[in-house]
Amino acid sequence: MTPLVGRDIDLLNLSLQLRQYEGRLFTLVGPDGVGKSCLAEAAVADAALPVARHVDAHGMEASQALAEAVDMPPLSARSWLVLDGFELSEDITPGVVDAFLDERPLLRILTTGRRPLRVSGEQVFPVQPLSAPTPPYHQQVSELHEYPAVALFVDRARRIIPSFALTAYNARPVAEICARLDGIPLAIELAANRLQLFDLNALLTRLRDGRPVLGGSHPARSPGHRSISTISERSHHLLDERRRGQLDRLSVAVGSLNLTTIAELWGSPADRAKEAVDVLVSDELLHADATESGTRYSVYHLVREGGLARLAAAGALTHARDQHAELFLAQVLSAEPHLAGPRQHEWLDRLAEDHGNVQAALTQLAARGRQYDTALAALALRRYWLTRGHLASGERWLSDAAAVFLTDTGQRQLTARAESARGALAMATGDGHLATDCFQRAAIAYAECGKRHHELTALARLAAARPGTASGDSRALADHVLKASRTSPAPEEVGEAALALAAQARQTDVKLASDLLDAAESVYARAQDVRGRGLVLIQRADLSIARGDQELAESLLHEGLLRLQAVGECTMLPRALEARAYLLWQRLPEQGPRVARILAASAAIREATGANPLPATAVPSTAARELHTLFSAPEYEAVRHEGRTLTPWAAAQEALAAPLSARSSPSAAPRSARLSARQYEVALLVSNGLTNRQIASRLDLSEWTVVNHVRHIMRRLDVPSRIHIAQWVAQRQAR
Repeated sequence: MTPLVGRDIDLLNLSLQLRQYEGRLFTLVGPDGVGKSCLAEAAVADAALPVARHVDAHGMEASQALAEAVDMPPLSARSWLVLDGFELSEDITPGVVDAFLDERPLLRILTTGRRPLRVSGEQVFPVQPLSAPTPPYHQQVSELHEYPAVALFVDRARRIIPSFALTAYNARPVAEICARLDGIPLAIELAANRLQLFDLNALLTRLRDGRPVLGGSHPARSPGHRSISTISERSHHLLDERRRGQLDRLSVAVGSLNLTTIAELWGSPADRAKEAVDVLVSDELLHADATESGTRYSVYHLVREGGLARLAAAGALTHARDQHAELFLAQVLSAEPHLAGPRQHEWLDRLAEDHGNVQAALTQLAARGRQYDTALAALALRRYWLTRGHLASGERWLSDAAAVFLTDTGQRQLTARAESARGALAMATGDGHLATDCFQRAAIAYAECGKRHHELTALARLAAARPGTASGDSRALADHVLKASRTSPAPEEVGEAALALAAQARQTDVKLASDLLDAAESVYARAQDVRGRGLVLIQRADLSIARGDQELAESLLHEGLLRLQAVGECTMLPRALEARAYLLWQRLPEQGPRVARILAASAAIREATGANPLPATAVPSTAARELHTLFSAPEYEAVRHEGRTLTPWAAAQEALAAPLSARSSPSAAPRSARLSARQYEVALLVSNGLTNRQIASRLDLSEWTVVNHVRHIMRRLDVPSRIHIAQWVAQRQAR
């Protein structure tokens, strides 16, 4: 009565294999709710197998299921016994199944279960979850229909709401719901049934927050498939008490975990945790996913909700969530000092992999009245949110943090830091009014605790957020930032202030903008901040575009994009992509398809993050207006769609793969400029790859003196970076 959705190829392959199968035991394996029973039933009908008996073994002991099959009608050649939901347990071994078959030489067995029976000669057919969309959810409506998980959700939703349809408005929530439900058909059907109580966005919010969404019953024929509780009981049936407790404690996780975190949650040594995880993976209760950082494990959502229900019934849910929150609070606080250093990308990636768990931890801490710890974690995450584009959620958490710190008169500096971080996120979203308010409150808070240097830096950022600031005031604040860049106790805020003021000044005072970028570069170089140095290069490219030096701009953009890609930058990446697309269009119009993809990717990233940084970019939008002339409407939409499906990393790669100018960049050519003996000595050491600190030690100079030497060398040679200094030295030596 219920047609299979998305199983056409599986049904074709399974039917063919069953017709050709010469063995005696064929097993369909996969996680609970994946559709093994429906697929087996459809394949038996499609292959027209002679079935002597069908036993619904869900909830039965293995011996009981075989006993049900004893009184079969007389067997004909190639007769089949279907044991649906058959799992070996302590009361029966593979040898018992062998003996059962030996006594019935004309019988073949088709079983479904979570794991193979491991009987000699067994043929295993894995049943995978339905294909579901993956982030970023930029697929068009027509493409989403091609995902079986989405097609199933839409089909079942229409049974609840006959007018339900997949539209551009609801496409992304549907895509994310299907992905978060792991593409498991039963979970998708149970979730669709909940549309009687929740709209799509409420359903998705509950999923993101780790709250139950699969309650109620499902009109399945087998009692073992009708509710979460029955499936959960079956999931636990083959586990010992210790494994059950371990699985339940993992249910509080939102998303995947690495083995180290799992061991910490369990309070278990790593080797024992690995042994337990392997058992749960083989039982199809955990999903293992190989990533660049190592294997990560997640509980299937169907199993997860059952685990949460058991924890709640035992009165242990709050404690388990507290333990989870405590663990991720410690991880967030330990990550903070590394988010602007040489291992920046590594720590950002860690937080990105644990994003769902971090959000769940913040929510639990707040719910338990631990607002101060929540506020500290929010402040620690400010760089992560800004870099990876979680701007709206970051602003909300920082708003709460600022309010928490404000209630304690002894925490005025933390209040100021939280407001400054909020202001940076507001600048990234283009909300000048909010940014102005935040920086103003930050300046007041810094003044109240006697931090004059920090107060002036906050006022400088305020001036950048508010274009109407008097020019004299702006210049004075810019001078403060230039001075502060040498010995600042708050390099992060000074660097951001220098970048913001430089972006504002590039239209009216190119010299000041260049000096501010030099200051930002020195700050980020000392901190070894890859993202910050990438942003400096992007702004230098803007200045080069304004001066008409497109070749230098290309070189700067290339280097800047490499740095932004290395740290997974999403907030400022669209601006860099658009500048690269503009230059490519100006020089090589035949690269139109690539330009269209880059611009579409940039637009998609802006939509996903809400990024629209202030001040507005000066790069012309000529390419976007003229591209239509190259394509027919269908061709343009196809190319544009390709761009929108790119991840930020892939979008940066697309831009980096574009050809650079055929001629050598002027910045890389030998120059006749003369350097002093000391400057040439510094240039030689730069070309050898030494850092400013190493050069200072070698020449017995202060690090700041070396920074000044490097800055003067770049000005004399008219080059934008240390790489170009090294090229100049090499070419001079070659001559």
